[in-house]
Amino acid sequence: MKPLLFFSLLVGFSACASSEKSIFTIRDADRPIYARLIAEPDCVHYFTSFDLMRLAYCTILPNSFNTMLVFIHGTAAQSKLYLPLADTLRQYGIATALLDLRGHGLSEGRRGDAKNTTALARDIKLFLDTLRAKFPEKKLVLGGHSLGAGVCLKYLSFFSDRPSLYRPPDALLLMSGGFYPNPNCKKQTRTPSSEGAFAKVDAFQSLLLIPDILLDLHPHAFEILLPNDSLVQRAISNNLLTTRYALTFFLAAFPTDVMDAYRHVRFPTLLVIGKDDELLRVCDAEYTLSCLPTKEKSLIVSDANHIDIIWQSAFAIATWLNSL
Repeated sequence: MKPLLFFSLLVGFSACASSEKSIFTIRDADRPIYARLIAEPDCVHYFTSFDLMRLAYCTILPNSFNTMLVFIHGTAAQSKLYLPLADTLRQYGIATALLDLRGHGLSEGRRGDAKNTTALARDIKLFLDTLRAKFPEKKLVLGGHSLGAGVCLKYLSFFSDRPSLYRPPDALLLMSGGFYPNPNCKKQTRTPSSEGAFAKVDAFQSLLLIPDILLDLHPHAFEILLPNDSLVQRAISNNLLTTRYALTFFLAAFPTDVMDAYRHVRFPTLLVIGKDDELLRVCDAEYTLSCLPTKEKSLIVSDANHIDIIWQSAFAIATWLNSL
C-alpha cells in the first residue's frame, strides 16, 4: 500500500519551515475579490450527516441548467472563497453547490477536526444524495480544490468498494490537488517561493500525536500559515478561516493509496493547475493525467497561483463542463 502521500507532503512543508512566514501571498489584483468575499452575506442550506452533524452548503443556480458542479473547498477555507467560480459558471448555465466541510464555515463540528478517518467521505456521499434528491435528472460533477481534491479521491476510494452504497459522479474536477508527484520531474521545476511554509507543527501538541492514535485525543497539532495581511485577519475574526487542525482531519481527507484511488476514475475528468502554484508542479498534474484510466481526460494550465486559480480558470472550466 502507498504511504499517506498527501499528509506526508503537509508534514514535509511543516518540518521545512525555518520561519512562521506563509508560502502564500495576496496579489494586489486579487484584493478586491477577497474584500468582497469577506463582506458577502451568507447563503446557506443544511443537511444532516451520518452522525447527526448539520453541514452547511450553498447553491448558486442559473434560471435553468443540466449540470451542477459539487465543489469541496481546500484547507483553511470555506465555501465563500469559491463564489467567483460559481458566479462565472452561472453565467454559462451551470449550477454550483458549495459545501462547508465539518468544522469549517457554517457547518457544525469541532474546528479543524473529523470524527474519524471515514467521516469526510461519508459526508460527501450524503451531500451528493441530498443534491440528487433535490435536483433529480441533473448531471452532478464532483470537484475539489487543494485538500478538497483529496476529499473527492477519498470518497471514490472508500465507496467504490461498496457498490450497494455507491453511485459515481458524472464527471470529476481536481483543482490544484489530488496530484501524484512525478518521479521524473526535477525539484527545481517547482514554481519559486524560496521563503515561507504551508504549515507548522505545534511542538507541544505534536507530543500527543502518538497517544492520539491510541486514545483518540485529536490534538490540534498543525497550524496553517496564512499571509500576515489585514484581509486575512478580518476573515479570521469573522470565523471564515480555519487555521488549526487535528491529525484525524487530514487522515480523513486523503486516501491512503492514491494510485488505487485513481483506479476508480472511469468518467470524464479535468485537472486544473496554475503555472505559479506555490505547492504543486505542472509536471505532477501531467503525470497524474497519464495515470488516470479514463479516456476522457483533460488538463488546464492557467496563469495563476494556488488560490487565484479558483477564479482565473473559471471560464475554461465552464467550457469543459458544457462540453460534457
